[in-house]
Amino acid sequence: MKKTIIFLIITACLLISLTFGVSAKLNKPEQPKINPINIKLTSKQIAPLETDHVDLNVAGLKYKGAILLECIHPAFGGLSDLLISKDRKSFLAVSDMGFWLKGEMIYNDNNFLIGIKPEAKLGQLLNIEGKTLSSKYHADAEALSHAPGSGFLVAFERVHRINYFKSPHFFDLSGIPSRINPPEHLKEQPNNGGIESLTLLPEGRLLMIAEGDTDYENPSYAAVGIDDNWIEMEYQRQHDYRPTSAAPLPERNILTLERSYTGPGSLKIRLCIIKQPEFKSGAILRPKQLIKIPNSLPVDNYEGLDTITTNDGRTFIYIISDDNYSPVQHTILMMFEMDKSNISNSL
Repeated sequence: MKKTIIFLIITACLLISLTFGVSAKLNKPEQPKINPINIKLTSKQIAPLETDHVDLNVAGLKYKGAILLECIHPAFGGLSDLLISKDRKSFLAVSDMGFWLKGEMIYNDNNFLIGIKPEAKLGQLLNIEGKTLSSKYHADAEALSHAPGSGFLVAFERVHRINYFKSPHFFDLSGIPSRINPPEHLKEQPNNGGIESLTLLPEGRLLMIAEGDTDYENPSYAAVGIDDNWIEMEYQRQHDYRPTSAAPLPERNILTLERSYTGPGSLKIRLCIIKQPEFKSGAILRPKQLIKIPNSLPVDNYEGLDTITTNDGRTFIYIISDDNYSPVQHTILMMFEMDKSNISNSL
């Protein structure tokens, strides 16, 4: 209910400002006149800084910076997943209010993340009819992935589905999407516990993992495949954690981002590794904790994850938080660097 009210406030603000033209009307949504629009982001480094000592107690894993992102545009926020470009200069994110954001990152000479360029793009996701998503119920984008071949995939929960976006522009989710055929049991997932993790594996198949219901004893739904060829599995949950994103690691390993929240003051975030999973019907994916984000780092509602592995074997890990359009939460982008030998040494 709270996010539905926020969605209505955002669309009302858009209508007043005419930022997205007639698309903000809820009774007859149409394709935006301008999509995306140009916006201005502000960013600042948050502690710990590069000069601070940070010991993660994980061999081969280094903290490489965190930045706070802010914007006065009412639609900014609620970022639920992200992708990083191969050159690690650009990011693309989706929000659970049906928007998408593209920006460029700034590093110092030591490859430490220090900011975001002010110039950014903010767009609205359209449905397969070319209209804006006119309610929070239909706009809840929770996962973002590269598509096999080209383009991007966005997974929605509540109305469980996966839309395919293909634009001639770089890191762009404008245009009218098409629908891909989901696994058979996707539609049976909990209303607010659908696909939160979606990633393209190096072999060309997609891996999806649902957040799952509130009974932490139950596994989360998972599937791997493409089109009509899906293998359905389960993802093992532990210690009140639920998966919120996934990304590939070298040597057929998979990194997952997990969140635990059972009440005020209980938020915990961790990164886990599924080591060389065997994908077969009914299999259980068993993640093992790589690191629980310590309180010495900025801990927030991290939901989005992506990885980039360079030719020399280093893997850069990015996570982004969903501020829930709340004054007490923030949009934070944080980066880690993992050595090639880390997986073998840690598991």
